[in-house]
Amino acid sequence: MTAKEAKKNGFTHHGSYFGIPVWIGNPEREFMVATKWAPLELVMSAAHFIEGFLQSMFFPEREPGFQFFVGSPIR
Repeated sequence: MTAKEAKKNGFTHHGSYFGIPVWIGNPEREFMVATKWAPLELVMSAAHFIEGFLQSMFFPEREPGFQFFVGSPIR
């Protein structure tokens, strides 16, 4: 998805998830995320599973969540 398409679809920021480049939308409200390159969706799904498993094993008292980096706004 290009930056122009991302803005059209409601995404507002560049970002990353463990090094996977993503588009992020509405970081303060309804959080949206999509990979910048479609084949990386499979990698991101695997990373979600691994992160969830590791958090439940090592930090069971923490509320589940994902660690996204929100970068600069899309221009």
